[in-house]
Order: sequence, then structure tokens, then C-alpha cells
Amino acid sequence: MPETNKYAYLPEDLLLQILEKTPETASKLAESIQLSKQQTSEARGVLENKNLIKKCPEGNHSESVMAADGACIIDHKTSSDILLAIAVGVDGLSSKEASSWPDGQRQYQHWQAVLPHHVANSRLAQGIMFLMELSILAGNDREIRIMDGSHLTTILKLNSLLSANDQDAADQPYVNALSNFLNENYEKVIPDIPNIIRDAFSNDSVIGLTKYSSSREIIDSKLDNLGIDMDDKVFMSILLKENEYTTPLPVGQCDKERSMWEKIHIRCNLNIEGVSNSTEFNPQLEEAIKPFKITKDSKSTLHFCYFKPENYTSALRIEIKRELANDQTRLERMFRSISNQIISTDIREPYPQYLADIMAKNIHFGMDAINQGVFNNPILNSRENFSLIFPYRT
Repeated sequence: MPETNKYAYLPEDLLLQILEKTPETASKLAESIQLSKQQTSEARGVLENKNLIKKCPEGNHSESVMAADGACIIDHKTSSDILLAIAVGVDGLSSKEASSWPDGQRQYQHWQAVLPHHVANSRLAQGIMFLMELSILAGNDREIRIMDGSHLTTILKLNSLLSANDQDAADQPYVNALSNFLNENYEKVIPDIPNIIRDAFSNDSVIGLTKYSSSREIIDSKLDNLGIDMDDKVFMSILLKENEYTTPLPVGQCDKERSMWEKIHIRCNLNIEGVSNSTEFNPQLEEAIKPFKITKDSKSTLHFCYFKPENYTSALRIEIKRELANDQTRLERMFRSISNQIISTDIREPYPQYLADIMAKNIHFGMDAINQGVFNNPILNSRENFSLIFPYRT
């Protein structure tokens, strides 16, 4: 469609109504990122006094950097749902010849299935996508491995995958599809899930880098009296200068975040043949995420910090393990390595994370290929079945 026609499907009167309100919306957006000089000065003073703002010095960096990302899509046919999930691993920019992927480990992974219409199907597709991402990260050998997103989101999605009987009442096709995926890709079927989680979550080479975050852990725990109405990531993008970072802190600094990490869990309530949830599977799942949980006796081993690589970039929220957080030499090497992967004002994230995201977002081409096979099937393209293989929407 020509560029001039991109508004063609909006009624002219509706478009005019939208445009009339646009200046007000723009003003509100401008207000949302406004901080007074007094706020920024006081906030910086407080954080510097607590030794929470540091400058990353020049030094060596690593080019052994990779990122993993995934995507999923569901094509709702009139007859059934076609589910497709993919995960990809991408190496970062390097001055040396690219090294090969570790033997026996996947760089790309996909899963596809046909299931009856069910509200739980989205849980299944997303959960399998996250499992594949973790597998790629855990099976790699790069010095820095970027997980796209937060550890919390991954735990929530895996819990949603395995507890689909809570609200959505997942049926047997759901369980069969999950079992078949694990049986085809892993050795011990369902019990492999705790191992996948533990391998990724215990390895301090795996870091979480979130593009979007609503967390206010620093503001609510250190700057709660300054009236700052924005999240930490936006605030740190304004406050930090080039190559500055915040001292890593354990997650759960404020009441809201602490409560989440006290309650976080992964439990399975699916009726899986040959798997005992209560005596075997659920204890293994809880053990896999136990180091991240906050208890009355221990803090989480998962830490977070903010790093601003360039003046033109926003601050990055990075989640790291305690071992890396406590090793300043390795920590600052990691910061420099990430900064080395940010190459343009048009790409505001490490290059491998950007490229993995681009690949994952093109999942619709994979669904197009599946649909070609569907339309070429002699049974499906017969006159009596043809209407059932189209999406339910015109």
C-alpha cells in the first residue's frame, strides 16, 4: 500500500478527532519525563553518598557475546489452532572470525502443533518459547549470554505453562503437545524442565537485559521522598552519564518487589502420565528457582543494576547473578563488552539482542510456510473442507 494511503481505513472524522487530542497527549508525555534540577541534584547526591553510582573505567572487553530471543504465533483457523514458536541464538559483532556453535547444542529451535481451539493454547506457545530460549542460553559457551527480558517474566511464563489447570482448565491435547515437544527435544521428557531452568539461572554468564521495565526499586527504596513519578529505567536514563552504572543490588529492594520474590514459584498441576507432581516434579521446580527467592533468612542471589553506555542511549536494566555482581573486574568488563555491541543511534541495544529480536519477529514468515503446506494438502483443499482451513476472521 502506498505511503499516502496508510490512513485509508480510518474514517476522516475519526482521524480528525484523534489529531485534535494529539497535542495534549504530546504535552502529557513531555511532562512525564520532566524532572526539576532540585530533584536530579538531590537524587544524585543521595545515590553518590550511598556509593550507588560508579563510572566504568576504560579497559579490556570481550567479543564473546551472544543473545537469545524467541517469538510465538497462533493462527486461529476455523477448524483448529496452528501454534508456532521459535527461539534463536545470535553471536555479537567480533573482529575475529566467527566461532562455531558448541557441538551438540542448538542455535535455532522451533515447535509447531495443531490443537483444538482452547484459551490455554497461548500459555502453551509462550511457555515452550521460553523453554527453548533458556535451552539455547544454557547450552552455549560464550562469555556473555544475553537473555531478552527479565528472570521474573521467564518464571511467570513457565509457571503459567505448567499450571494451566488453575483457571484455563487445560485439556489432554495441551498436555500431549507439551509432552511430545519435550520428548522430541530432550532426554528425560518432563523432568528435564527443572534442569533447563537451573542450568540457565545458575550460570553467571547468562544476564537478563530488559528493554521495558516498570520497576521502581531504586526510587521507592532510596529516593521515596523526592516525588519522582517515573520508573527506574526512565529515571536512570536521565540521571546517569555516559559509562556510569549503579552498584548492583539484590532484587527486592522495595516492598512491592520484595513481596513478588517472596511469593515467586513454579508449580505443575497438569495430569502428566508417569510424573508425580507432589513428590518429584514440583520439588525439583522449586529447587531450580530457590536461589532467587527471598526468605526471612536470605536475600535473593539475583541482582540488578543500570548502565548507560552512551549519552544517546537510554539506561539498560541488567539482571546478573551474585557471583558477577561481587566481582567488580568482571562486572566492568561485562559493561564494556555490552557497550562495544552498541553501534548506532538507530540500534539502542546490544547488536546480538537487536538481531535476535529481528529474526524472532519474522516468525510470520514461518507461519506463511506452514500455510502453504496446509493449502497444498489434498484433503484440506478439497471443496468440502476448504472453508475450514481459513482463519475465522475474514
